[in-house]
Amino acid sequence: MIQQGRDSNVLAIPEMYDVIVQIFSLLLVLLSTQLYQPMVSSTELAIEGQPSSHFFLEKWMEYSTWQSTSSRQQQKNKEEHMRQQQAQSLGQESVGEPSRLNNEPLLFLHVCLHWLVSRPSPPRRSISSHYVELPKSIAQQMTNMAVAPDGMYESHSIVMARIPHGENKAASNAAPPERISLKSPNPGVGIDNSTQQNIAVSLGTDDTTDLSSPGHVSGDVTSWNAPSNLLAHPIRSLLLLSSTFFFLPIRLVRLAFSLFGHSQYRAIVSGNISSHSSDGDKIILQQLQAHCEKTTGWNKTNNILWLTDSPIADLGSALMLILSNNCRAHESNGPSAAQNPFRVELASLKDNRWDNEIAENQSTAENSLFPSPSTVSEQMLALSVNFESLFEAFGRIAHTEVGALMLYTLLLSSPILAESIAARSDHDTLVMPLLRSLYFSTSMTHNIAPTNDGQLSQLITLSPNARPFRSQSQLYVILILLLIFSQDPSFGRDSFRRVSVSTQSVKWYKERHIKEASLGSMILLVLLRATTFNLNRLHDEFLLSNCCAVLLNLSPHIIGLQDYVANRLVSVTTSCFKRYTSLVAANGGEAEVEGDLSTLLGMHGETCRTLLQLVRHAIRPKCLEKNIHLVYAILLQQRDFQKMCQYISLGDMSSITELIKKANMIIQEKGEGMSAEQTLGVLKMNVKELKAYDTPDGLVSDSDSVASDMSDLGNLTFTYEEEADPEVFFVPYVWDVIVGTLTTTTMEWSRNKIQVFPLIEDINAEALPQSNTETFASTDKDAHDNTPDVV
Repeated sequence: MIQQGRDSNVLAIPEMYDVIVQIFSLLLVLLSTQLYQPMVSSTELAIEGQPSSHFFLEKWMEYSTWQSTSSRQQQKNKEEHMRQQQAQSLGQESVGEPSRLNNEPLLFLHVCLHWLVSRPSPPRRSISSHYVELPKSIAQQMTNMAVAPDGMYESHSIVMARIPHGENKAASNAAPPERISLKSPNPGVGIDNSTQQNIAVSLGTDDTTDLSSPGHVSGDVTSWNAPSNLLAHPIRSLLLLSSTFFFLPIRLVRLAFSLFGHSQYRAIVSGNISSHSSDGDKIILQQLQAHCEKTTGWNKTNNILWLTDSPIADLGSALMLILSNNCRAHESNGPSAAQNPFRVELASLKDNRWDNEIAENQSTAENSLFPSPSTVSEQMLALSVNFESLFEAFGRIAHTEVGALMLYTLLLSSPILAESIAARSDHDTLVMPLLRSLYFSTSMTHNIAPTNDGQLSQLITLSPNARPFRSQSQLYVILILLLIFSQDPSFGRDSFRRVSVSTQSVKWYKERHIKEASLGSMILLVLLRATTFNLNRLHDEFLLSNCCAVLLNLSPHIIGLQDYVANRLVSVTTSCFKRYTSLVAANGGEAEVEGDLSTLLGMHGETCRTLLQLVRHAIRPKCLEKNIHLVYAILLQQRDFQKMCQYISLGDMSSITELIKKANMIIQEKGEGMSAEQTLGVLKMNVKELKAYDTPDGLVSDSDSVASDMSDLGNLTFTYEEEADPEVFFVPYVWDVIVGTLTTTTMEWSRNKIQVFPLIEDINAEALPQSNTETFASTDKDAHDNTPDVV
């Protein structure tokens, strides 16, 4: 099957595509023993000397390890044999073509990566094509869900598996697709057999099933053009679209009502559904709801509506994530533990763009009847993919949890790929989708388009405490990826100086219309938003430390800040400082222990030190001219900056205070009563004089904070290192993504019995925690919200 999957013509056969999807789904089921047991990593098992309780996973790993080792040994033997033939000059004897090696881990990864890049769509008339179209139809019926100008939804509850192509970016402005209607051209005239046949063919089937039977599609379809009709008639509508009851994804009906609105959903299951629906529909939905609550625990996982274009690529990525993130005891326990064969193959991943050209050049140069043994060995043993195509593919899927996890896995597994991406200058291809996801995941409101009656319909998010993201682990992975990118000094330089983002790519940013900005400025804006959101809502130490680390990695390179970005940086800094002073006063006037992020006081202090470090680096003499807007923003808030000098824990403020004094002298010399534009113009004309402000001789501190001043941060880089046992985090998260995202509408899991990741008892009953947010009542409005700043 894997070998046949290489040929795209095979996937054009509906039956073959469906068979591969079903096989991959079966493999997920066989691996799902992890779902229903508490998480125990291979490292923990190796330390305790206990065997694994996941039989299929263990046998697959053992078989793959044997295959990988045997194939490599076989290839080495062939290579040695070819060397001997060359040494003996046996030109008259032909060398047989090496037999195909059964290195199935390599072949499996090759196919999964190939499908990740090409994302083959299911052929028409396949079962998989129905599973692709049905969620899209549901999403289109939800006319109250706002679609951003980039063609994607702004809510985390509906996620597109791939960013639409350029021609689809204006989808939100385009007319909605025509709804399927069986209304006869002449009122009162029924639908004859020929009409039925045409309808069946248009739906991708050749059958002539009678769709007008009671409870399916009635003869009266005059009301089908109502916006929510697909959901008002779930059974008959989905039967019409799928054409067969056997493959009807009843889970899609359940998810659709959960997303569309719980008030309507409860009305339906309680029997108060619209009169347009039949009694049979009501009974089915009531039975469905009862079955969900008692048997499957549907509401105990964070489920979203996943709009995919390639089920086979999604399932391949899911299997690849499970196999590559399990059985990693070798990395922590040393050579005594078995290696993960899939990560071994990923470690040899190389770019195949020039393979053919190199092989031809080597063959011509050597003028030999035998190919170079090293060339043969490399081609047969190394996993290869077109890095350019892979990079572009990640740019289309990095906004999803699956895409971000795949990108992380390959970056950590393949040093060659990591070096290749680090050497590029178009990082915005990967970073902007990550920023978009982080942006919408750090807002407490969803943008919901008004309904026909002008009122906003209610949308209840599907995550605990009404959080605007499906899983908090998604935020972790996004920030880890940004940290990995930023730990390369060239990334910071390029992001502020060379890489600019277009207006089209930042239309999702709501606070201000961004006409032109550098990639670094966009990272700064989104991270400031994420930091304030974390301080206000989550109070997560890991998120804060990673946000600070990324910001500090970028701080030596901050240049060319626009007025809005500069004002946003100063506004967040001063607002955080105001809250910090209140917390210090509540603590009896004692400052926090620097580096301790376990308290709100420590988190705000760390944030203040980080942001002040950004300001200090941005106003250095060599950067001052390009950051003149930041100087003006500091002057507007100079009283707050002068108050900061009273807090030794915030670090050395002399450079900022000296700049304020110098700027005030220059402005006073030019006269008072100037407008904002005139004041900014004076500062621009006197940049050379501004650069002459007194700077401290050095930065001295004996603290160990992430924002510590103990060294010049231009020479200090914060890097990412995996935990000693990464399985503990990534394996549960991968299964969470599979259950709540990839297979939400295609596979049924016993959610009540899941133990590998935490469940939620009732996502509708929980409200936002009040105890942690009440303390912010005394803070100014702009302290920790994400509303636009007044500039």
